[in-house]
Amino acid sequence: MSNNKLSNSTSKGKKQDEQPLQQTKMGNFLPGGKKEKKSSMKKKKSLLDDDSSYFSSYRHNDLEQYRKGYPGKKDDRSKKDNEKFYKNKLKSYPDGDLIENILKNWMGDYERLERHHGYIQWLFPIRETGMNFHAQELQGHEINAIMDDSEAFGRVLRSYEMMLDFYGMELSDKETGKISRAKNWKDRFPHLNRSYHNYLRITRILKFLGEFGYENYKRPFVEFVLEEAMEHGTLLNTLESCVRYWLETIKSEDERKQLRDYVRKMEAGHTSPFEEDSDELVSSKKVDKMIEKSKQNQEEFVSEEENGTFKSKTKRHPDFENASNNANKAAMERGDTRDPAREAEDGNDVEKENNDSEKLLENEEMKEKLQNQAMEVGEKSNSSKEAADGNDDEKEKRDSEILLKKEEEMMKMQNQAMEVDSGEDAQLDVMDTSGTANEASLLTSKSTIV
Repeated sequence: MSNNKLSNSTSKGKKQDEQPLQQTKMGNFLPGGKKEKKSSMKKKKSLLDDDSSYFSSYRHNDLEQYRKGYPGKKDDRSKKDNEKFYKNKLKSYPDGDLIENILKNWMGDYERLERHHGYIQWLFPIRETGMNFHAQELQGHEINAIMDDSEAFGRVLRSYEMMLDFYGMELSDKETGKISRAKNWKDRFPHLNRSYHNYLRITRILKFLGEFGYENYKRPFVEFVLEEAMEHGTLLNTLESCVRYWLETIKSEDERKQLRDYVRKMEAGHTSPFEEDSDELVSSKKVDKMIEKSKQNQEEFVSEEENGTFKSKTKRHPDFENASNNANKAAMERGDTRDPAREAEDGNDVEKENNDSEKLLENEEMKEKLQNQAMEVGEKSNSSKEAADGNDDEKEKRDSEILLKKEEEMMKMQNQAMEVDSGEDAQLDVMDTSGTANEASLLTSKSTIV
């Protein structure tokens, strides 16, 4: 029995030893503390990962019905509102207009396109019920009627281009459907990045394009948005809608798979397989090269500094190079270990900074001088304007008085100058032609005193 008790007590002791220790407020360590949680190795969720929510199943069902052409949906030939609207015979409702007026007058009116919520179901009708109950579902016979009318069918593409401009994009190739940045993209991208109701509009627009023979336009649009969001970070908030809705409107399974693969690669950190680098943006390949080059330069610099063999790669003037070599020789003869060439460079840099600061001061003084002169000219022009506002008789009288005074002064100065010239002891080296009568009288008195 004693052996059993001993074994039980030792096993209990082992269990207590195995338990982690917990520190009390008094600083003692007691067994029974909670075990530390291991760091989670959970994989980051991908945009392509699905959940089991109701919205996810509804989304899959809705997009699948569209891609299959709405199986079982019947064509109602009594409904012709969309056909009439695209043939410019019916106004959109509520608070709408004829399609031709919308395309002409609403283009570029971003405030109206943002806040008006009734026109989108008329411009982009699809075979589903929308939020505007005054707009009818698109019917099969209406699609054929609009596509058979060249003028009405031309409005399909114009409607798409108007909304692309609203989003900061443009249709750069009408054959392939290629999308590029519009001139206004810097202003419009931030708006699209925060205007979430436009994401529903884009889903409708892409479905609409597929109904009217522009299925090939969808992939270029999706590629453009994915590249902007995943590579350039400009449309990040659109990414979820783009991957889960806009991409899934594409009817080709192969194209959808290729775009999904692109998303997975970008999430894993790969570079883009899309087009060549943009002029405005630096590609990831260029960035990698720049980083690698910077690392190499840093390593070379460190090694040269450690070995004492660092040399500046800046080309010097030949005269400066000769002076530097002579200074080095003189320093070696007297046993000086300093680098006179570098000290000379530092001195030149300081001198250059001083010269630059002096030039700045001179420029500031010159600028102030010109401003004062401009103010004087302005004051003179104002005074001349005031004089011009007076009566003509007073002006003539004033001008004649001024002329008489000037003539008297000139005669006085001439007489004084003649007196100075006649003085035998008057010795004048320089006389300013603009001197006043007081200066001339001083010179005359000086000559008489001598």
